[in-house]
Amino acid sequence: MHEDEGSTPDKLQAMLDVIARSGLSTEGGQADFGRLRADAAKAASVLIEFYGDAALERAKLIERRSPQSYFARMVTAEVGRRRRGS
Repeated sequence: MHEDEGSTPDKLQAMLDVIARSGLSTEGGQADFGRLRADAAKAASVLIEFYGDAALERAKLIERRSPQSYFARMVTAEVGRRRRGS
């Protein structure tokens, strides 16, 4: 899938980055995985609402842009689970 001409994917990436940072605890840099999982679920909901059937493709695109991001992988997995379950 090709990116849209507009900046929507960049806006979504920025949203995902903000959510990912919000899931980090200040205690020793350890992530609060329950909160991170909940934030990934919220991000997956946004992608599904915004892109519908193309949400998994978009999640994979965001993951490719951030290959070291555990959060991006969590969002892709959550979108995949939801798409299979529907």
